[in-house]
Amino acid sequence: MKKGASYLRYAACAVFIAAAAWTLAFFVTREQSPKTVTAERADVTLSVLAEGAVWRDETIVVCDDENAYLAHKTGDTVSGGGVVAVPEDMQDAYFEHLALSGGAPPDKIEMPSLTYAPQSGIFSTFVDGLEGASREEISSAEPFIPRGAVGKIVSGGWYFIADTPEYGKFRTGQSVYLSLPDECAATVVSAGDGRIVLRCRACLEDVLNTRRAAFKITLSEAQGIKIPEKALHHDEDGTFVYVLRAGIPERCGVEIIQTCEGYCLARENEIHENMQIVLD
Repeated sequence: MKKGASYLRYAACAVFIAAAAWTLAFFVTREQSPKTVTAERADVTLSVLAEGAVWRDETIVVCDDENAYLAHKTGDTVSGGGVVAVPEDMQDAYFEHLALSGGAPPDKIEMPSLTYAPQSGIFSTFVDGLEGASREEISSAEPFIPRGAVGKIVSGGWYFIADTPEYGKFRTGQSVYLSLPDECAATVVSAGDGRIVLRCRACLEDVLNTRRAAFKITLSEAQGIKIPEKALHHDEDGTFVYVLRAGIPERCGVEIIQTCEGYCLARENEIHENMQIVLD
């Protein structure tokens, strides 16, 4: 009996020692295993929110008669020399002429008292007194509305001028997009001294009656592998991360295409989705 009991005690002791050894090995291995994160594919949009002024090529239309009939409404396209306003005492003759001519407007010789468009463009009744300000002055000019102003003619494209501390993210000639009802393409004319100037050739109708505006400006959109900044390493051969292959850290070169807050986006070539990136 004593011999059997002694054997059982030896066996129990051996099991305990083996379990203790396994537990110690587990914690040692766990402590030595590097902390990792799984590489994920991500879409990143770099954008800036800026508030500024809209500048256009604008010419005020003046008519001395406050009861004048306006031949166009806001948003209408007007040809240079086309009738814009008709004095009250000329309205009967004006409408009679339209009826007899099948809608053809009278010329300046027949009815010199009419107000004609000084240039071709889009008509608007919105007048704020900044129509005469230059692009450089638009953000600080004092408004002046001349007596008898009934509207204005707007032609060409338009500019967005904004003071922003993020001007350094822009470069001259860069293509960006403004957040209007639809995205509007724009070109960076200049970016410096805390100010950006963007030129837009389309979407004039969307800002026809706008002077001050806040737009989200999209600078770039990119897709790649999202990598935490703390996982990046640099040396004379370039930028790289360590990834686990069969449990062993291995160097993997990366090409950074965009830097964001706390992480960056790398082109998917050597690095790809589902790799285990070492953070330590």
